[in-house]
Amino acid sequence: MKLMLSGEGATDIGDKDTPGPMAYIVDRLIEKRIDYSLLENETLGADCVMFVGESDLARQGKVGPMLFPGLKQGKGQKFFARSAQILGQLAKSEQERTRAPVIAVFFRDADGTRTRDEWSEKCESMVLGFKLAEFGTGVPMVPRPKSEAWLLCALLEPPYEQCEKLEDVSGNDASPNSPKKQLEALLGEYPPAEKQIEFIRSGRIDPTRIEMPSFSRFRDSLQAALDIALSRKTQIPASDCCF
Repeated sequence: MKLMLSGEGATDIGDKDTPGPMAYIVDRLIEKRIDYSLLENETLGADCVMFVGESDLARQGKVGPMLFPGLKQGKGQKFFARSAQILGQLAKSEQERTRAPVIAVFFRDADGTRTRDEWSEKCESMVLGFKLAEFGTGVPMVPRPKSEAWLLCALLEPPYEQCEKLEDVSGNDASPNSPKKQLEALLGEYPPAEKQIEFIRSGRIDPTRIEMPSFSRFRDSLQAALDIALSRKTQIPASDCCF
C-alpha cells in the first residue's frame, strides 16, 4: 500500500523531506488497520509515502482536460475540485505503475469566518474532484476551522469531551478565541510541528479518540478508502514491504 499526501506546507501534512503532524495522524489511523506504520517503513527505505506540493498541483492543473462545463460549485471551490482531480490522477497513475493500492489524502483547513459553509463546500468539491479523476480511494482531510481544533480536542482537560464546540470558533488566527490562540494559551507557546508530532507519536494525542464532525468525516472517508485498498488482491514485490 502506498500513501500520497498533499497539503498546504511543512507545518500541516508535511513535504517530501519532513512529514507533518497531519501526516502522522493519517499514518496512526492506517496503522490501526494494517498493524504497521507506513511512515516508519518509509524511513527504512520502502517506497510507501509520497508528497505532492500545493505548487505542484497548481502547475499541473494548468494543463490537461478541465472540469466538465456547467458544474455548480460554490465561490472559489472549483480550485479545490480541480486540485483533487489532479491529485487523483497522479495517484491513479502511481497505482497503475506500481500495481500497489494508493490512498490519496488532500488536506486543507476550512478557514474563513463562514466555517460550516466553507468546510462543507471544500469537502464536497474534493469529493467531486476525485470522482472526476475516477479515483476511488481519495480522502478529503478538512479540519473545521483549522487543524489546531483537532489537537485541542485531545489536549484540553478533560480531553476528548465536548469537542464539537471547537468547530464553531473563528478560523481567523487574529481572533482572541481562535484555535491557534487557544492552543498557545494552553501550552504557554504555540507548539511547532515537531512538538505536535511528538504529541501524536507519544500517544498524548490519540486520533482514534477524537470525536468531532469534521474529524469524523475525514476518518470515515479514510476507513472507506482502506476498505477498498485492502480488498484489492494486488501482487507487490516483497522489497516494497508496504502491504
